[in-house]
Amino acid sequence: MKKLLLVALAMAGAGTSPALAQRHVKHISSWGAHLGRSEKGDYYELSYNSMLTDKLALRASGLRDAGNLRTQGEYSTYQGRLFIAPQLFRIGEFAYVHLLIGAGAGYERTNENRTGELAADASEPQRFTYGPQAGAEVDFFLGNRLSLVATGTKGYLFNNPLIDQLPGNASAGLRYHFR
Repeated sequence: MKKLLLVALAMAGAGTSPALAQRHVKHISSWGAHLGRSEKGDYYELSYNSMLTDKLALRASGLRDAGNLRTQGEYSTYQGRLFIAPQLFRIGEFAYVHLLIGAGAGYERTNENRTGELAADASEPQRFTYGPQAGAEVDFFLGNRLSLVATGTKGYLFNNPLIDQLPGNASAGLRYHFR
């Protein structure tokens, strides 16, 4: 996390100019890279945002979560998520807070490298899952093009997930905004 903050501060000069830019307007897009912690392990996520209106964004992302479960051994989860993100409020031109409402679908595997036991109700240590997700996200702008982003989400998964039925994620990352 310290390295991420140092990189953000070093790159802040690349996007700094007077804070006169219109940061959340229609047709502004952004790419983001996030590192975070789930309730069971660590994850990284790549995201794409597109502002549909001045106060509404569409966010698509893909993430990989990995860790070690006590009885099921090493696991990994690959998930795609799609959110609609209405702006809740903003603090000047510095911070924008968005609500995240959407869904995710993923593939999870346990007992990787034969490090654990199969669950009693699982014939195989892998499964597809899907379900609704909700959360919040804050963009802290370092300049006109670069922002630090903090995200928290919680979801509910169907199809008897092997890892967690109510997954929660918290992350921090960098986002580059462009037209």
